[in-house]
Parts: sequence; C-alpha cells; structure tokens
Amino acid sequence: MLLTVLLLLLVAAGVLVFAVAAGSAQWAWLSVLLCAVAAVLLFWSRARDRKRGASVPRHSAHAVADGAASDPVAESEALPDGIGTTAGDDAVVPPTEDVEPDPDTEPSEQRTDAADVLLVCESDAEVLVIDERPRYHLDTCSWVGERATMPLPAGEARELGFTPCAVCCPDTSVARLERSSA
Repeated sequence: MLLTVLLLLLVAAGVLVFAVAAGSAQWAWLSVLLCAVAAVLLFWSRARDRKRGASVPRHSAHAVADGAASDPVAESEALPDGIGTTAGDDAVVPPTEDVEPDPDTEPSEQRTDAADVLLVCESDAEVLVIDERPRYHLDTCSWVGERATMPLPAGEARELGFTPCAVCCPDTSVARLERSSA
C-alpha cells in the first residue's frame, strides 16, 4: 500500500512539474487530485491497520495469542536485568528483596502470559505512563519516583503501544483485579 502511495506522489510531482513548465492549470489540478487520492489511501490503510490491531490485542514478545509461551522460561529463572522471577504460569513475581531501580535506565518489560494480556487489554484499571517513556506502571512503582505521570486505562495504554514495567508488574496486578471483579 505504501508503495502505491509513494508512486502516486511521484507521479503527482511529475505532473506538477509539467503543469508549471506548460503553464496549464488543468495539469496542476490533476497533480492535486493525485495527492488527494494518495492521502485517502494512506488514511484508509491506517484505519484498516488500526481495526486489525484492535481485534488482535498487543502483547509482550514473550507470549503468543494461543496462550503458549514463545520462549519457555524455567520456573525460577531470573529475568535479564535480575528484577523479579517468573512463576510457573510465566507471570512475573516482584522480587522479595528491595532492588533499587536506576532512575536513568528504563526498566525492562514485564513478561505477561496471553491470558493476562487479554484481561489487561479489556481493562479500565488505571495505570501511569510517563511522557517519552515506553512503559506503564502502577502508582506504587518505585522506579517512577517523582516523575510527572499521566493516568490511563490499562487497555488504552496497551493500545497506544506502552508495555508493562518489570519493576512493579502492572499486568499481574491488573489481571488479578479483573479476575476478582468477574
């Protein structure tokens, strides 16, 4: 689709150059029409992609839609940055000891199983996001500290492309909340 739009824009540019060289308003209007068609195609493609994205929830790279883990993890294997361990169901359990998070380094992404991702994507539970940062957090997250945050529903945070923080494990808490309210 993008290749078609690019081709339309290149043709529109060529037609515009010809229109200026020939001094013809009709050719210039054809160039405007071609640009408008390219814009409509871009908007249509974007809407179609969003509609597809809404029907298939975004999830962590460590989970797949059918519920099986794409990267099996041993029951007590530590996460890459040493924050938390995984339980048998691939839910991240917060560490028992206090890990002092580095305020300049982005926390890693919480591993979330597919069932929890589905619950989070449909949840209106509030999580916090920080401008220009990829993770969403619980209001009790030690990594957030004094940073300015914006509250969002967890499902909307996922839809916007934010991923869960491995320090506070918001997906585990939101999924637990959703299960208890069901």
